Amino acid sequence: MLSVVAALCLSGCGSSEFDSDAIKATLESSQITLSSEQVVLNEPQIECGVKDDLWNPPSGNSAQLADRGRDLKFTDDVRLHDPDVHVPYVQVSGTFPVQVSDVSSIRDDGPDGKLANVRLGIVINQECFSGGSLPLMGIKRGKFTPDAAPVFRFKGNGKDYSLDKLMH
Repeated sequence: MLSVVAALCLSGCGSSEFDSDAIKATLESSQITLSSEQVVLNEPQIECGVKDDLWNPPSGNSAQLADRGRDLKFTDDVRLHDPDVHVPYVQVSGTFPVQVSDVSSIRDDGPDGKLANVRLGIVINQECFSGGSLPLMGIKRGKFTPDAAPVFRFKGNGKDYSLDKLMH
């Protein structure tokens, strides 16, 4: 009997804090709508995208997006050698499942809000991207960069918060 009481007491001792685990669960439990956001690509993904007719072979600093790529919610040509970004990337718009890799900071945003810097990637169900998610870029000094974590705003109170929007 004592062990049952102890177990019940311990089950109520969980943190009521909105922490990184709660943020990860909130973001990964539903899909996120993005509009004109940038995601990072790697060389094997670019080569696979050419092979699978998602975009044309690279020419100069870009690879022109094809209809099959647009069907996956890519919305602009792949950029390859942008001197400000230093990694290949492509723009996306639509609703996507995500995978959170890190929540680096959480801070208050007024009496009913929280801001969180979250490194995450979008999940695209296509063989070229089956090895994981495509990292979403944050904004630093007014420009997209893979070095900055995107900032998300959550609204609520206590332990119950929901995603409000991507702030950058």
